[in-house]
Amino acid sequence: MFLKKISDLLVTSTNVIEEVTYVQIKERAKDVTGINRHYDLLTYLRENPDTVKQIASEVIPDVSSLLNALKIVVLAPASYLEMLDVVANYGLLPNDTLIAATCKHYGIRRLVTFDRDFERVDFLDVLNLR
Repeated sequence: MFLKKISDLLVTSTNVIEEVTYVQIKERAKDVTGINRHYDLLTYLRENPDTVKQIASEVIPDVSSLLNALKIVVLAPASYLEMLDVVANYGLLPNDTLIAATCKHYGIRRLVTFDRDFERVDFLDVLNLR
């Protein structure tokens, strides 16, 4: 997840919101179904879209409330060309690459994350929460 504080402004991007929402849906689905194995759970969710809809109806208000409460601005991600440049130079996996490329695109230097992979990106000052 990346956040930048400019006075009282925090920002993130749509792909980070996607990641947060996915993890929340997956974790709640484990509780609902009792399925813990990743691919078994994904198979179940693909075959049971009503379960996904039900869980999403609980998750989406939580994510929206957090964004609103913290007044987080959601930015559009960088272009695919910017993403490809970052993956070629830093060897991050695609979603992390898009986060780093979005930071670079908007001139964001500070990144708050749980992911140590960002520490090898020289244009970011990483605050690792692990």
